[in-house]
Amino acid sequence: MRLRDQVALTLPSLFLRLILGITFLWAGTGKLVGTYSVVGDDAARLANIGIMPTTPPPVTIPEKTPQPTESSESTEPVPTEPATPASDLDEQANDIIEMIEDQLESSNAPTDEPEASDQADEQKVRFQSVQYASTTYSASDFPEPMQVKGLSSIALMISKAADPGLTADSNPINPIMPAALASKPWPKLMAWTVAITELVAGVFLLLGFLTRISALGTLSIMLVALWMTQFGPAVIQSNNAFFGFIPFADNPWAPGTYTHLFWQLALLAMSGAVFFLGSGAIGVDRLLFRPSPRDPYFHGDPKASKIKSDHSPPAVNRSEFDRTPNPTP
Repeated sequence: MRLRDQVALTLPSLFLRLILGITFLWAGTGKLVGTYSVVGDDAARLANIGIMPTTPPPVTIPEKTPQPTESSESTEPVPTEPATPASDLDEQANDIIEMIEDQLESSNAPTDEPEASDQADEQKVRFQSVQYASTTYSASDFPEPMQVKGLSSIALMISKAADPGLTADSNPINPIMPAALASKPWPKLMAWTVAITELVAGVFLLLGFLTRISALGTLSIMLVALWMTQFGPAVIQSNNAFFGFIPFADNPWAPGTYTHLFWQLALLAMSGAVFFLGSGAIGVDRLLFRPSPRDPYFHGDPKASKIKSDHSPPAVNRSEFDRTPNPTP
């Protein structure tokens, strides 16, 4: 095989794997290690899907109004209650004792509703959960910015795609993802799936290990990302998209207008190319798996010998008395 053919079969897959591996390794690590700040509606949405806050919002307890007290220097006489006779005190004590005994007897007596105490305990637990572990938060609960992991950005994006909410004039926004993905545990579960897939696929692509499976994982991530961030809003939510699927921009010819879109398309195309090319000659897959008999890098082009034999001239039968020139060299 010629040198340029060997280079053509080796370097393209290697270059694509390096770019994809570094990109997705950086993206996956950033989601697990990096942080960013959220406030208001975004923080409340994250709290409602079970990601934050780690501590409940503070409960405001109204302060008691201090009662006015008389100065110790006041000369006005303080009214005092008349002393109670001892006989009346004995009667009151006996009444209190009888009342306590009646309550004890009534509590020990069988009742028609044996689940009354269970219901009371359940109401108590429910009250505590509302006060200290509520799952319904609003933007007013998070007036200050709060730091969360980069993983939360994916969960927030999924939640907004499945439940976009209302417009400024209180009109519902069409979702671009199934509505079931807006509730627990799907946003958090899908965010972890994306982060782990990017991290593992990035390492495997750099090593050339399970290359096609890793490229298929990055290909799936980029398809979903393009739909959620670019084409989905343009197709379903926007009434002013270019050609019906390209996000609208006031100045589409500005250099940075579609930078994000083109970068996502480039990653999608590179993932598809690596999926079909495989790891190439430089990779762990080449050491672990035997090459195909059709692999031209190791066995040459199997059609070359066939083409050569098909174009060879037919043999000529010559007698010993034939002295004409031989047509075949």
